Amino acid sequence: MDSETREMLLETADRFFTERCGKDIVNGVEKGVWPVDFWKEIEEMGLPMIAVPEDKGGAGGTLADMLAVLRLAGSHAVPVPLAETALANLLVSAAGGVPAAGTSTLALGKVTFNGNRLSGKVDRVPFAAVADRFVTVANANGKPMVAVVAAGNVSINEVPSHAGEPYGTVTFDNPACEFAAASPVNLERAVELAALVRAMQMAGAADKVLAIAVEYSKQRVQFGRPISTFQAIQHMLAELASCVAATIASAEATARDADEGGLADGGRFSIAAAKSQASEFAQRIAAIAHQSMGAMGFTHEHILHHYTRRLWVWRRDFGSESFWGEKIGTAFAKAGPQALWPALTSSRYAA
Repeated sequence: MDSETREMLLETADRFFTERCGKDIVNGVEKGVWPVDFWKEIEEMGLPMIAVPEDKGGAGGTLADMLAVLRLAGSHAVPVPLAETALANLLVSAAGGVPAAGTSTLALGKVTFNGNRLSGKVDRVPFAAVADRFVTVANANGKPMVAVVAAGNVSINEVPSHAGEPYGTVTFDNPACEFAAASPVNLERAVELAALVRAMQMAGAADKVLAIAVEYSKQRVQFGRPISTFQAIQHMLAELASCVAATIASAEATARDADEGGLADGGRFSIAAAKSQASEFAQRIAAIAHQSMGAMGFTHEHILHHYTRRLWVWRRDFGSESFWGEKIGTAFAKAGPQALWPALTSSRYAA
């Protein structure tokens, strides 16, 4: 999409999420109520198919278009598998398939592909209990394959996340695949793309946390004046703003690197750095926001926890800061000292 078209899309999606994704929807999902109408409207807008080519029923957008929408979804705490379905549809279409309607999620782990069947178990699968199908990447004769399995053909042990969303452990006991094809994206790359998606969602959520905390500090009056005028609160909000700014900047730069570098391997170092940084700052962002808002920040009635609890969950999804930090360290240790500076400056968006 050109910049004007993307802006129109984001404005439309922002209005839609503002009007339709209220705290009743978010709290309802936590109580086990699936928002049927909300998901139907998301599909009618074409958001899960945004990065799928038009000849496969999609909107013909780019990876960057998809990531921009998912950052926006993060800023509204959208409690349905839009991110997972959008990336799953992209992986299927990249392998030559036509994505089916409905909800999909990503089961990325130690899965073995035998003929047209899968075996293995994957923990912490997002929205496992409500997904219509599971998309995974596995090796077949040394080559990556994308495979799709219907929800009715797998075993699911639901374990809700700390945000109340229906995560779970998925077991593949040799079910037949709805679709399976050679993929330009291997398992390692699929995990990288999923981590990038989470980094963008975290950037959106972190931005909203900052806005909530700043607005509250302006409205809350103590000792006859807004608490935003107290030096201690100003220091806390300044630290919060710096953590949020770093999270957003690294995620946005990585999104552009990945889009320009190509689906198969673009922005690999940037993705590791962005997810590591977003995950590292997640707890600090949540802690400062709750502390700055005092007792109000710890109540279930306030919306702050919609974002901070998702930051806690997304911090671990598809690799924590330790996971990605180890990958960065290992890569540089193998590459030698001369590789460090060129890698740090390779993104023209890094500055």
